Amino acid sequence: MRIRRLAALALGSLLGGVAWEAPAGACSICGCGDPLLSASDAVPVVGQLRLDLTAEYLTASARSDDDAAVTERLAQTTLKLVAGYSPVARLNLVVSIPAVLKQWNASGGSSNSQSASPYGLGDIEAGARLFLLDSIDVHQLSRQSVALTVGTSFPTGPDDATVDGARLDQHAQLGTGSFGPYVGLQYRFARDPFNVFASLTGRMHSTNDYQYRFGNALMFSVQFQYHPIDRLAIHLGVDGRWAARDTSLGAPQENTGGFALAASPGLQFNVVADLWLTAQVQLPFYTHLYGEQSLGPIVSGGLQYRLF
Repeated sequence: MRIRRLAALALGSLLGGVAWEAPAGACSICGCGDPLLSASDAVPVVGQLRLDLTAEYLTASARSDDDAAVTERLAQTTLKLVAGYSPVARLNLVVSIPAVLKQWNASGGSSNSQSASPYGLGDIEAGARLFLLDSIDVHQLSRQSVALTVGTSFPTGPDDATVDGARLDQHAQLGTGSFGPYVGLQYRFARDPFNVFASLTGRMHSTNDYQYRFGNALMFSVQFQYHPIDRLAIHLGVDGRWAARDTSLGAPQENTGGFALAASPGLQFNVVADLWLTAQVQLPFYTHLYGEQSLGPIVSGGLQYRLF
C-alpha cells in the first residue's frame, strides 16, 4: 500500500503546480515561480506526452510614465495550451501557446478616458528541462531530483495595437515584441505523503522594435504538497518575483518593476484515469513596487492529461 501511495505521490508531483507559470503577455511584476513547472516538474518518462489546458486571470494597475495624472488599469485573461514531451530519459521538452484577452483602460488627467480590448495569440514559449540528479531511496520510500531549466519566449504576439490612432502602452499589448530567454534550477523532494519543491529562475528580454525593453527578472518558488488520498493533492507555497525597471528609448520607466511575494494555495484532483483537474490562486501579501503600481490576485485552473 505504501508503494502504491508513493507511486500516486510521484504522479501528483508530475501534475503539481499547473498554475505556477509566468503569465503570457507583458506585466513587469506579474507572475512568479518556474516557467516550465506545469509541464515538466517530475522526472521524464521516455515517450510520454502531456497536455495542459489552463485558464488564468490577473489584474494590475500603474501610473502612466507618459502622463503622471493618468492611471492605467489592466485585466488579463489567458487560455494556455502546454505540451510536454520526453524524447529521452531525464529530458523534458515543452511548448506553451497562449491565447490572450487584455482589457485596458486609462483615466485621469485632462483627457477623456480611453479603453481597448485586444485579443489574440500571445508570445509562444519553448523550453527544456534536463534532470542532473534523480535519486531514489527504496528504504525511505523517497525520491529527490535536481534539474536545469532553459528556454525562451518568442515575439509571436502582436505589439502594435492602437486606440484613437495612438499605440497602446506596451503592457496592454498582446506580445512583448521581444525574445525572453530564461535559465533556472529546480529541486524536488518526495516522501509519502509529502512533496517539497523549490526553484530559482532568471529571465531577460531583448529590446523590441519600439525600443522598449522589459526589465530583467528573478523568479523563485517554494512549495509544499500533501496527498491526503491518492486522488487528491493539496499544496501551499510562497512564490516571488523581482524585476528591474523597464526601459523605453534607453530611459527607465519609473512605474515598472519591483518586488512581490505571493502565497499560492491550490489543489489537484484526479477526475478519472489520467485526467486531472487543477486550481490555484496567487495572493500577493508583500510588495515593494517601483513608482505607483498595484497587483491583484492571479487565479487559474485547468485540466491536464497524460498520453503515451
